[in-house]
Amino acid sequence: MKTMHRTARKPGDPLKIEIDTSPIRLNPLDTQDYTSKMICSIMYESLQDGYNCRIIRKDPRTCQVDIHPDYLGDAEGVVQTIIYHLTKENQSPHLGSFLNIKQAVPYVKGLVSSDQLGVNVTGEKRFEVTLDEPSDEIESVLQSSFLIPATAGGDVPENGPYRFKRTFEKGLEFERNPQYKMTPADHRTVQTIQFILNDDLEKSIGLYEANQTDVTCHTQFHHSNMRYRQYADFKENHLPMLFTFKVKDDMLRTFIQHYFDKQKLAGDLGHIITPTDSLIGIWESGRTPQKDPPLLTKEEPVRIVYADYYPNGEIIERLADLFRRAGADVSVSQVGHFNDYYHMDKSGFDIELHLFLPAYMHELSYIKYFIRDISDPEKKKTIIDAIGSEKKKELFGLFENTTHYCPICFGKSLYLQDPCIEGFSVKTDGLLSVHDVKCR
Repeated sequence: MKTMHRTARKPGDPLKIEIDTSPIRLNPLDTQDYTSKMICSIMYESLQDGYNCRIIRKDPRTCQVDIHPDYLGDAEGVVQTIIYHLTKENQSPHLGSFLNIKQAVPYVKGLVSSDQLGVNVTGEKRFEVTLDEPSDEIESVLQSSFLIPATAGGDVPENGPYRFKRTFEKGLEFERNPQYKMTPADHRTVQTIQFILNDDLEKSIGLYEANQTDVTCHTQFHHSNMRYRQYADFKENHLPMLFTFKVKDDMLRTFIQHYFDKQKLAGDLGHIITPTDSLIGIWESGRTPQKDPPLLTKEEPVRIVYADYYPNGEIIERLADLFRRAGADVSVSQVGHFNDYYHMDKSGFDIELHLFLPAYMHELSYIKYFIRDISDPEKKKTIIDAIGSEKKKELFGLFENTTHYCPICFGKSLYLQDPCIEGFSVKTDGLLSVHDVKCR
């Protein structure tokens, strides 16, 4: 298998990972943007069943967690983080993830104290979680990136394989954490990781070939570069990142669902995305988009806004072309930085491109987010009944759309990686695994 032409790495060279935007907040308990979450994953290590802990189902409502002796963090720290998220005054974005814990709802309402919650420390490295109702969701929540051992006040020590060292002109630098013992370092262990900012997609391959990066940005791999799929450097995985249209007008949303051809879009983009007809997972309903859209009777232009990251522009251009073929005027606005897009007032637009990354790897993470956009109480009841009876096929169909959201596709993790680097990967949750990264 062919490899890219790169000069050989030198001993002690940092591992240079390309990113397309700067992180906003490097705190695993409340960070929301993807770049920050990804970088946090090398600084803070969550519980991972079979690696640094064992999660044991004692009965349908009770989990016991045994933490590895070498893990940087104890049971008390994990329980304190759960309490932190459930304390209403902390305004945690993840409060809802823990509401199935016994007595969680009364605690949030201020009716009981934290020592009455269904979380109990039973040893320095052991704790138990008791639920109100049986659910397989709790294993995923316990392994989420926002459950890191912390103090009662929410201070989180860096317990991951790398710790922050400095910022520099082109990015951020991290050094191997000498306290990290889950996978002890040796003479081949990479001692330094740098995240290199590059906001010009056309320069990505050139930076890699010139050894200025060792791993290209895995969310910005252009479809015109798919010829590199035949190279040993190329890596590909599915991502849980969901692309949706958030549509203000019900007529426009219905029009998009009937006429927007997601399958053709995916094919034209070299299948760097995976089309879906459900908001809660990769699922194809069998609906074939209709070919010839009718004329739209809309006096004002269709106003669309998106953050200018690949492949967002390609998706929006395809949507704008659909509306133009239906005789509508279209006004498209792009925002250069995700932080600006995240905080901007989008109420003046008809359609926005909305990306969703689940907080943890379970369909309930998607459901809890999108069910808030369903106004029909009967449909909500049907969804809750389907969750209780574990009718997954029915659930996927119930989320073909909500009041404002309709699904487009899931992203993929596509990148080039120096074949001399081993032990590096982008995990199924889109975060990084670097605990045993070495140079051959």
